[in-house]
Amino acid sequence: PPQTETAARVGRQPPPRQHGEREGERARGKMKFLQNLMSYWANMLLVETLANSRTFQRFAISSDKALRELKKKGDLSAQDITKQASAFSEEMTKAFRDEMMKKK
Repeated sequence: PPQTETAARVGRQPPPRQHGEREGERARGKMKFLQNLMSYWANMLLVETLANSRTFQRFAISSDKALRELKKKGDLSAQDITKQASAFSEEMTKAFRDEMMKKK
């Protein structure tokens, strides 16, 4: 006897999931949601703190000015970029810490 379409589909379906598998998926989904939420809040706090930081604003202006001058001179080498990036990182970290200390 020929197989019906339903019988053919049933033969190819994966086995039903166990109860524990669904619980694990839910837990992972909740965890991912919380991670995304915390990441969003942390990014928002960081951006808001840096945007309102006078120290960071001064640093951004001086870095932009220095990079523009280097570009005009045509001496923009990998070492110059590395030095600027290092200085930027240090100054940004210092500005962020200063702002966080002010809020406490």
